[in-house]
Amino acid sequence: MKTALVTGTGSDVGRAVALFLGSKNYKILTHGRKVTGTLDNTHRQLKEKSIPFVNYLADYSSIDQVVRMCDQILQNEKEIEIMAHIAGGSTAYGHDKINPQQIVDCVNVNLTATMIITHKLLPKLTEDSLIIFTSALSGVHAGWYPTDACFDAAKGGLSRFTENMARNLGPKTRVNCIVVGLLYVDDNYKDWRAARTEQIPMGRIAYAEDYVKCIDFFLNNKYITGVSLLLDGGWLAYNVNPPFSTSFMQRSDQA
Repeated sequence: MKTALVTGTGSDVGRAVALFLGSKNYKILTHGRKVTGTLDNTHRQLKEKSIPFVNYLADYSSIDQVVRMCDQILQNEKEIEIMAHIAGGSTAYGHDKINPQQIVDCVNVNLTATMIITHKLLPKLTEDSLIIFTSALSGVHAGWYPTDACFDAAKGGLSRFTENMARNLGPKTRVNCIVVGLLYVDDNYKDWRAARTEQIPMGRIAYAEDYVKCIDFFLNNKYITGVSLLLDGGWLAYNVNPPFSTSFMQRSDQA
């Protein structure tokens, strides 16, 4: 049986990806920061569909935990056909409020941990394997929505990491990135996100099933690698300037 690592499996998106790949006869390596109700929900749904899985835990802000998780996977798993990196988290402390530890944690969670896992697990990747990263529109156009500069820099770094790894790992492994505009994630900031729909040509923000269709696209197009695919409903093409002023972004985290 083929194996897929899906990080951030407790989120709506991670759960949808795990269930989709499980339906394609992949054993799922699930991941979360800790055992929570949302991760338990994912495991319950995998069990209901008789999808085999093994759970691994790591808080991405802790490099020691990330390395320990990789070592466990290296010891326990034989091969990996897919790595779907979904775990991450946006921050909006404000440029004059964020402290050094928060900067380190943000970059660890959104870039460093993903790079470590990818490099550490390279020996497990099979022929015709696929790596998928998850970036954000603010990594393409900094300040696109209220986040910190360190978050934007980390997500932008994933695009460069995608290109470099695609160049180095092809043709054995394809490496692509899904760049999310606005996406419903566990109803976080649901009203704020919904209010942006008038700026999006497709008239709505993305759902987990839209992300899954991108996964399916990369699975079935075996010549495509090194691509950062925008999943933004045309938002960036429609409005090339960030729809928020700098002062708004500075105030947003205090609201």
